[in-house]
Amino acid sequence: MVGPGSPSSPSSPSMAGKAIAYVDSLLHRVLDPNLPNPSAHQASDRPDQHTILKHLSEKEFLEQVAPKDVENAPLPSFDPGVFDNELLNLKLYSTIDPDNPTVVKEPEGNIHEGTYMGTQVALTQTYARIEQTFASLFDVLGIESTLPRYVTLEEQKKLYRFSAYPNNPDGTPADYPPHLQHIPPDQDISQFAIFSAIGLIQTQVILQKITPDEDGFLGRTKKWLVEKERAVAFGGDPEKGLKIQDVVDYNKFHRKFGTDISSGGNIGLLDDWFSDRRFADQQFTGTNPTTITRASPTWIGEFTKAAHAGGYDKWVPALAKADPASLYVQDGSYFRKACGVSDPTETLHNKNPGADDNWAVGAVSLFQLYDDGKLHPIAICIDHKGFIEKSVTIFNHRLSPSDSTSGEKEDWPWRYAKTCAQVTDWMRHELTVHLTLSHLVEEAIIVATNRTIPMDHPVYRLLFPHWYKTLSLNAAARASLVPQVIVDLVGISPAQAYSFMHHAYNTYDFVGSYVPNDLKRRGFPSTVDELEKNPRYKNYPYAKNVLGLWTTLRAYVSSMLRLSFPTDASVAGDKYIQDWAREVQTSAFMPSFPTIQTIDALVDAVTMCIHIAAPFHSAVNYLQNFYQAFVVAKPPSLCHLPPASLAELNSFKERDLVAALPINRQRQWLLAAQVPWLLSFKVDDDRSLLNYAASQFNVYKYKRGEKEIKIKEISQELYSQLRELQKRFYNNSVAMDKGSIPYMVLDPGLTAVSILI
Repeated sequence: MVGPGSPSSPSSPSMAGKAIAYVDSLLHRVLDPNLPNPSAHQASDRPDQHTILKHLSEKEFLEQVAPKDVENAPLPSFDPGVFDNELLNLKLYSTIDPDNPTVVKEPEGNIHEGTYMGTQVALTQTYARIEQTFASLFDVLGIESTLPRYVTLEEQKKLYRFSAYPNNPDGTPADYPPHLQHIPPDQDISQFAIFSAIGLIQTQVILQKITPDEDGFLGRTKKWLVEKERAVAFGGDPEKGLKIQDVVDYNKFHRKFGTDISSGGNIGLLDDWFSDRRFADQQFTGTNPTTITRASPTWIGEFTKAAHAGGYDKWVPALAKADPASLYVQDGSYFRKACGVSDPTETLHNKNPGADDNWAVGAVSLFQLYDDGKLHPIAICIDHKGFIEKSVTIFNHRLSPSDSTSGEKEDWPWRYAKTCAQVTDWMRHELTVHLTLSHLVEEAIIVATNRTIPMDHPVYRLLFPHWYKTLSLNAAARASLVPQVIVDLVGISPAQAYSFMHHAYNTYDFVGSYVPNDLKRRGFPSTVDELEKNPRYKNYPYAKNVLGLWTTLRAYVSSMLRLSFPTDASVAGDKYIQDWAREVQTSAFMPSFPTIQTIDALVDAVTMCIHIAAPFHSAVNYLQNFYQAFVVAKPPSLCHLPPASLAELNSFKERDLVAALPINRQRQWLLAAQVPWLLSFKVDDDRSLLNYAASQFNVYKYKRGEKEIKIKEISQELYSQLRELQKRFYNNSVAMDKGSIPYMVLDPGLTAVSILI
């Protein structure tokens, strides 16, 4: 029996316990409780005399020694001086007429040959240089100055001018929705002219020029591809040609790792990356979890009609029996209209000079959401051509998520159909959801705000931190990434791609996109309680998390704005707010922006502006590398004409899927993999929503004004709420079905405070 005072008694610690307590006291020694006290984790990482004087073991040191063979040395980036020398050596620079600074000659050089890895590194560095170029320009112009400057509203209006829209001054269609005209027309020959002529023109061609031609790739990867092709062409061994598994193995053993939110991992590392489960999961937790919508009675009827026509006898009664509220679609049927194609049966195809043939499709996918939260793909219309009868529609052999998965890997017709759906989503996501509805919508609001609201106005001050570097990044993308890379990858012409973006912008519903409104519109609950308590939505953490952030940010915005606008009358009577709303509605061509007469309307509008820049953009941007770098899982276009009939599709084998993918196109594969690589770098800790709240709290921590004390308290509450969301989002991720890919992209410690990339 253990009694008081015995060695094992809780009141009498053992010697080991005393030792641990002593060490702990050293790590957490507090000189004064009023001084900053680091956490236990921080304290344990503090250097001390022992760690300072300690050598690495020989084994640890040798593990850090560079590889013996320089060919195997990692190349995270080229040395800047070496890189610049090579660009100059290859004449990849613009020249200008010294007598007329408006006459510019684009770089005459062109890289015809290069390795896959070297081109990857060069593209990354070059695009970073392009972003720096625009950052420098915008600093000089005073639009995004390195050190803050206060300018009057009249000066702001001169700096921030909208580009022409929907047509250019010469009557031709504008490429992009309304955005910042960063080189005003009256400054063609000015202090900025040389910068514009040399620097900006060079950015418009440099990415294309440093990417080798398709037959110009060198190195071991190219040799491997050539050997595979020779085995088929000359050896009579078609089984030795490239197969999907070859690409899977290459991805697993021969690719680089990265600095994105998933540490360079990608979906191709999962054994079941091609499965119905992973395909369905992406509708809820992939790069675009924002467009899946409850199926209308019309769509249910159309797919029922297709089941009859295709002889899918088991699906006809299954659709009739299904609860209509459980059926959802990803709808790409509008693609041709959005691209400006009047004939709904016209094939979407493009071949840019020097590039290969690409095809686009407007697929429509039908899913069923089960009560236990599992989402199951039912059918895919691979390219909707106006009518379901004129389109090819295939149904899943698996009627439910519980059906055997043993045949999935070899079901080539169905895998091809899922690839078509992914091509549709790639184009919709990249050109509209990400580029247009995030970057370009936010830019239009930034320009309108700067034209109507003074810098010291409460609305301006509240929004300004969420616009850090957005304008220069957007300008860089418009000058280089979109026209030189994105448009080259999709299966529509450049003019059709720009029309596609116009359609997304022109049909955008600002108020309808408020998170609760958007969820309700798409057939999902619009309250956190409904989403979290109903197991049907357990695998849709995006919905739960984005609504949680909306609620938290809205409460913060409301508290901040009510310090200056206590009544509806104070909002309705504020000239700047009224001018702001009109400017967005008219000059920014966004008529769905609200007319703001009440404090609630103002709170909603400002919350939405922050939502687009922070949670929304983070959700649709930072998972791109994970889901798109393994290009066969989500290609930007098809590399072969789609089948014209269900019979043709049902005859497909692996070789047909391989032919549709850019497996043998190193240039296209490189660019398709490089886009998500460029856009998915992990957010620095100091640019997160959580750090924003902590920063503002610390700025106001010791201020004594009545309003300043309230701002400190509001910031403290925001930090506290965001921290609670971190834990809730973790629980939402863990609560998904076993084997689900963790979903933490909206963790406030990871969510970017602005559009940073």
